[in-house]
Amino acid sequence: MASRARAIATVLILAACGTPVLADDPQSCVTDGKPYDEKALAARIGFLASEKLDGRVPGTAGDKAARDHIAARMKCLGLSPAFDSGYEQPFEDAAKHDTANLVGYIKGSDDKVGGEIIVIGAHHDHTGDKHLGANDNASGVTALLAIAQAIRQKETGPRRTIAFVTFGAEEQGMVGSSYFVAHMPKTLPIGNVVQFINLDMVGSYKSKGWVAAMGTFAKLPARVVLDKLKKSYAKLTVGVGGRASRSDHVGFCKAGIPYVFFWTPDKRCYHEACDTADAIDLPHMAQISAIAGDLVWELAETKLDLAAAKTKLGCGQTYRDDE
Repeated sequence: MASRARAIATVLILAACGTPVLADDPQSCVTDGKPYDEKALAARIGFLASEKLDGRVPGTAGDKAARDHIAARMKCLGLSPAFDSGYEQPFEDAAKHDTANLVGYIKGSDDKVGGEIIVIGAHHDHTGDKHLGANDNASGVTALLAIAQAIRQKETGPRRTIAFVTFGAEEQGMVGSSYFVAHMPKTLPIGNVVQFINLDMVGSYKSKGWVAAMGTFAKLPARVVLDKLKKSYAKLTVGVGGRASRSDHVGFCKAGIPYVFFWTPDKRCYHEACDTADAIDLPHMAQISAIAGDLVWELAETKLDLAAAKTKLGCGQTYRDDE
């Protein structure tokens, strides 16, 4: 009770200073509530897409506040920092502004496949100037953190290593994810990555009534797993297959790593000021987060040979959707 009282007091003090804050009690955030609770998702998106953070533009105070929030949440969830210095991987964006990726992970427990790595990523930046980026991409970051909580709530740890990464400067041409692929931490070598899951704009399902899971080509393990998972999500229409461009999976794809890109269309508010937290389709976003989390977990646990799929099929560029 004392620690919770201190956390509440901290929130009140910082809120009084006009700074948007969403604090976590480090003793309770793993087990406190359901990971995909709509109210919890709404609170996190509301923070990341607040006017105070103004789109989380690289190098700004809003960017720093978002990164601090993500790092605090990773620590609270018990993710291992990927670097000796912590969770941040500093780099300069295209305009020479200082920003960073955030990287935490859960080490695999299996003697044979524990070194294989599944990376789940979402970019945390947007364009600013009153373009707040709730769907693009506070939704993806929020979903990623919810998935981390869901996996930490499992009775056992994953067989394979799972890395959780949020990227900076995606809006400038996938700068952060490109930097990450080229400078993977020693704890997470690029040669060991067998799957990438990309969460970018997962909060606008109602716009068209479907969510894409691009990159899930036939013969790839992620497609096999996802086809089974879809049966448990009758309220979601999930489109499989299809090639995708212009998001953070591109660097992984070029490295021959299979990807799944979860995305919901939103032409009306794409890069517009109407991309605000109150427009997020929370019921479906919760479902999308959950199926993405189940996919991550099942891939971490599967007996399918993920490394062989990477070697033989790459990310599916040479295969038709119907193969």
